[in-house]
Amino acid sequence: MTTLKQHLYDHICHYCDHQMLGIENDEVLEDLEELTERIFAPETLGGFRQLVRMIANVRSISSHSADSIMKDLHFPKYIFDALHNYGFEVDDKSINKEYHRNSYQKGWCSEYPFYVVLLKSYNYKLTTKSCELFAAFIKHYYSVLDTLRDEDLARESTTREEDACANFRLFMQNNATEFNYVRENVPNTAFDTPMSIATQLEQYHVAKWKRQYLPNRGYLRILSHFFSNDWKPSKHIARKHPKLDRSPKRYIDPLAIPILGAPDDIFALIPDAPLIPNSDGLDEDDQYPLQTFVVNNRDFNTKRDKTELLDTAIPFNKHIQARTAVDVTASVRRSHNMGLQNTQLLMPKELNLLIAKLIKSGNQSSNIETTIVIWLMMLLSKSVEEIQSLVVFTDLTKKQQGLYIDKSGQGWWFFYVSHTAKAKIDIVGLREAKEEVFTSCPDFLLKMILVNMGCRSIGPILNEKDSQAINNMVVQKLKKLSDGHGSGRLSVRRLVNFMSYYLNSTDIIDPIYIDYSYAVNMYTTRVARSYANVSDHQRSRQLHKLWQSVEQDIATYSGQALSISLFELRNFYQAEQFIGSSFTPKKTAVATLIDSLTQRVEASKPSIHHRLVDIIEYHNAFTAYTAWMLLFGTGYRAAWNPLPTFALFMPSLNLMGISDKDDSDFSHSRIVAVPNVLTTQLKEFKRHLSCLRSLLRVLMPKICSTIDSIVDVDQHVLNFNHSQASQWYKVIRNSRKEQGPFFFFHKQGTSVVAKNLSPSELVNFCQKEIVLPSNAGRHWLKSNLLGKNIAPELINFQMGHWQAGEVPLGHYSALSHIEAINDIVPVLDELFKEAGWLPLKSVIL
Repeated sequence: MTTLKQHLYDHICHYCDHQMLGIENDEVLEDLEELTERIFAPETLGGFRQLVRMIANVRSISSHSADSIMKDLHFPKYIFDALHNYGFEVDDKSINKEYHRNSYQKGWCSEYPFYVVLLKSYNYKLTTKSCELFAAFIKHYYSVLDTLRDEDLARESTTREEDACANFRLFMQNNATEFNYVRENVPNTAFDTPMSIATQLEQYHVAKWKRQYLPNRGYLRILSHFFSNDWKPSKHIARKHPKLDRSPKRYIDPLAIPILGAPDDIFALIPDAPLIPNSDGLDEDDQYPLQTFVVNNRDFNTKRDKTELLDTAIPFNKHIQARTAVDVTASVRRSHNMGLQNTQLLMPKELNLLIAKLIKSGNQSSNIETTIVIWLMMLLSKSVEEIQSLVVFTDLTKKQQGLYIDKSGQGWWFFYVSHTAKAKIDIVGLREAKEEVFTSCPDFLLKMILVNMGCRSIGPILNEKDSQAINNMVVQKLKKLSDGHGSGRLSVRRLVNFMSYYLNSTDIIDPIYIDYSYAVNMYTTRVARSYANVSDHQRSRQLHKLWQSVEQDIATYSGQALSISLFELRNFYQAEQFIGSSFTPKKTAVATLIDSLTQRVEASKPSIHHRLVDIIEYHNAFTAYTAWMLLFGTGYRAAWNPLPTFALFMPSLNLMGISDKDDSDFSHSRIVAVPNVLTTQLKEFKRHLSCLRSLLRVLMPKICSTIDSIVDVDQHVLNFNHSQASQWYKVIRNSRKEQGPFFFFHKQGTSVVAKNLSPSELVNFCQKEIVLPSNAGRHWLKSNLLGKNIAPELINFQMGHWQAGEVPLGHYSALSHIEAINDIVPVLDELFKEAGWLPLKSVIL
């Protein structure tokens, strides 16, 4: 058994014992062996995490397809739950890296072609139809495996298995946008036979493609042969190739995400190599420095033709380059300073007109489907393609993203919420986070959808399969409405982004509630969602608050209340459920942590004689208490050497500078508010260090000299000019090497050394009483600030969740840090009082 497989086996066995499933270890080993053999995985099991991720992604769209895939792969549900619900992490980083691998090694495409199909599934365009096609491919693969591996049918360089797997993998990729229409229509139903699927693919292959050029239409021919299983021996045809390849080079497009409120041709660039999520609850995006780079004038929705030449209109004039950069930067800044008067936001007048017409057209059978699409665009922030993937279902055992109708006839929108980072099995005291979210559907919209479905009780919400045809109908409807009332501003973009623009303009609720409710990965929630854990009832109340505000705006303009309710306040679960981060500690866990840290400080008080051993133990306990309080009060990430210097702490202003995630330009350095209890504790900790150096001066002069520079840093830094301060800050910020105020004493033989505090040491300090992730304080703070219902801008201020274009420390920023701190400190004081944090006085004098 390989090392990774052994660790996986141990993890699954531990899960079975933890959940008391009654599954013996021998059965676990047998099931794991059968699974790895069934998927033809390499011996190293590299990228096995992507198999779990694939099941989760498919399940979030179609539980029927996910169940079918798990059945065909012989993937036991308890193994999936063990690896999906809990984080798998071992001390060996190379094993973790191999488990999370997202690329295949050289030779895998020919040796393990089917495993590569599963491994690269994170890069697939997954919709309801494509998930059904994926499930059909896997099922048929096992039934024709002997044919695929028949040497008589193989080509000169590849087997038919390699051909089928490689073509399917490339056909399913996100960047193969020319196949979107095929993926949205094949198969006709989830129960189509392989021969039927082959016929459908062949029709698209041989038909004259009028929509757009298909450079890779050969994929359809290969897949048609695969599903019909009518392979024939290949014929070798010698082709003459030119000696030199004169075709232009094709480079991979950078990964980009749209910037909320900015024009469609401006994107923020993000790294394309995800990191391995760790047990501290750091999501992939949150481990990168802030990306301040944007790209414009590039269409990311379509794949560039391989024969397309590069644009030669490149400005070499530095003044033109500078002016272009200023224009783009100004556009991004405007997108983050949107007001209610912004022209991209639907105004009360337009909303009143639009809703009145939608209510009227909803009673007309000829316009009902277009009306439904417009409603879903505005209420769910969904595009036409996303709306097409929504289905109606009545059986909770067969969940799919869409509309669930319960036995009493009420409608509920259903979506999955999941995070990359998962807590370990051994960690206790964390809130249990549900991955399923049910949100009430307005009664008027439910009735409209049921009328449109006719005799169908389940299935896709929309009858029309052509997304382009649906989009054209919506555009035509909006144009007719705008032209008829002297307004040409209604558009699909404004509808889909209505909630985003409205929240950006009003700050009435945090965007994370929309993210969790409707699986809308807003630009503003991309990283912030990693830390938020909210109650289901609180989420419903916040959504009700949002739509009540919208209705009030319309009523203020029109002078009368709306005849319909855009959101109905009701809860699917009567008992309180929590959604979001799985690293947020419960109130009892925080109380246990505080109590255990306090007791360690009390128990380690040195005797009257102040022996060295006693001083060391007491200092470590006092440091741990203060450091945990710092993480909970400021929202510090799990970093070595938190608060690298007292020069970043200004007690008179309840202010602290933080750089726990930064780049060379300090673009993510931030200022945060410090609660009064923490301010008192940090001042006491500084006094503690000052007294400590006096006691140890004779025994450890070198360490005391370092403590001198820590305690007396203010006098030293105040003499710096701008360039000296910048260079000093580059050295000390988030540094493991430079000695900071938070350090533990360690014995090394007969000597004692001081080492900067690490996240693991902080976690293990009270491991007998409770073990919490070192990032638990950040998750606790974000979730509790959301619970206090304060302005989202203040939450982002404290957490440092800035987006591209937002530079609060910039000279042009209108944000007043002092005002923000004055607003947030009372809330932090209230949270600290509820949690039980108290300042402790050091006994070292």
